[in-house]
Amino acid sequence: MRLRKDVSRHVRLGHPWIYREALAPAKAARGAVVDVAAPGGDFLARGFFDPDGPLAVRVLSLAPEPIDDAWVARRVGRAVALRAAAGIDSDGVRFLHGEGDFVPGLVVDGYAGVGVVRFDGAAAEAFWRPRLPVVAAGLPVERLWPRGDPDPPPPVLMREGAARYEVDVVHGQKTGFFLDQRPNRARVGEMAAGARVLNLFGYTGGFSVAAGLGGAASLTTVDQAAPAIAAARRNLARNGLPPGELHAADAFGFLAAARAAGRGWDLVVCDPPSFAPRAEAVPRALRAYRSLNRAAAAVVAPGGQLVSASCSSHVDAAAFRAAVAEGLADAGREARLIGTRGAGPDHPVVPAFPEGAYLKVLYLALT
Repeated sequence: MRLRKDVSRHVRLGHPWIYREALAPAKAARGAVVDVAAPGGDFLARGFFDPDGPLAVRVLSLAPEPIDDAWVARRVGRAVALRAAAGIDSDGVRFLHGEGDFVPGLVVDGYAGVGVVRFDGAAAEAFWRPRLPVVAAGLPVERLWPRGDPDPPPPVLMREGAARYEVDVVHGQKTGFFLDQRPNRARVGEMAAGARVLNLFGYTGGFSVAAGLGGAASLTTVDQAAPAIAAARRNLARNGLPPGELHAADAFGFLAAARAAGRGWDLVVCDPPSFAPRAEAVPRALRAYRSLNRAAAAVVAPGGQLVSASCSSHVDAAAFRAAVAEGLADAGREARLIGTRGAGPDHPVVPAFPEGAYLKVLYLALT
C-alpha cells in the first residue's frame, strides 16, 4: 500500500493512524498486516488494515519487523513494566491502553485478577483476538475475558487506596469502571474535608466514595441510571459511609430544580459522558459543555470549587476550557483555574498523538 497524501512526517513522529483519504486505493482482509510506503516508495510503517471505516491502517511498527508472538510479548511486557514502575496503589489497573502502549485498538483493564478486554472496532478484534493467548501470558491476571463473550465473570471487588468498589464488568460502562479518573478521585478526596459535595453523573459513586472517605460533611450523588445509583449506594455502604442523597435523575433537570430551590454545595464534581463521540458532533458538544457548566456553577456556594471534566477525545483542551469559561461567565461567576489534570500513568499518551489525551479535568475556585 502507498500513501497518496504525504503524512509520512506525522507517522514517523509516532501518530498511529493512517486515514483512508491519505492512502491510495488498496484492498486487504480485515485485520490483515500490511506495509505502507511513502509517496516515493520507501517503507514507512507496518500495521493492520480496516477495509470499512475512515481509519484504514493502525500502525504497529515503524520497522519492517515480524509481527509475531515475540513482538506481542515484547509490547505487553513493556506495558506491564510501566505500570509496575508507577507504583499504582490499586488492584484496578489499565494494563494495555491501545495506541498509548503501541498496541493499537486493544484495551485490557485488570480488576483484582480479572482482565477485561475491549477491542476498538472489528479490524482491531480481527487482528488481536487470535493473539490473546500471548497477551494473557504476559499479564498479571488470573483470567482474561473479552467483553461480550460467553461465560462472563461475576462482579468483582476492586481496591483503590483505602476505597473498595464493586465493578460489574459485564454491564458497566467502559469495562466496568472509570480507571482513568483515579488521580482525580484522590484529589477530590483531598479537597472534600468538611465540604458539602455534589457528584454529578456520579455513575457507581466513585467520586462520592472518595469524598466521603476524605471527610465530606455531606454527599449528594446524581446519575440518570437507577442501576448506577443502586450500585453507588452499595459502594458507599461497603466503605462505611452514609448514603447521603442519592438521585436517579437527569443532571440538567436536577441542577435547574436545585437552583430554583436556592440550594448550594461547596464542591461540585461534573464528569459527564462523552458529548462528542464523532468529530461532527463537536459544535453541539461545546454548546452542551457551556450549558452544563453554567448550570453547575450556579449551585456552587460562594468560595466553593467546581471540578469539571471532559472525556471527549474530539474536543481538545483549549476548546473545552473555552466552553467552561463561557458557561461560568453566563452564570455570572468569577473563577480562577487552580489546576488541570488528566488520566493516571496507566493511560499513557504518545506525544505525537494528542487524540490520546482525551481526559481533561479543570479545577476551578469560584468567588
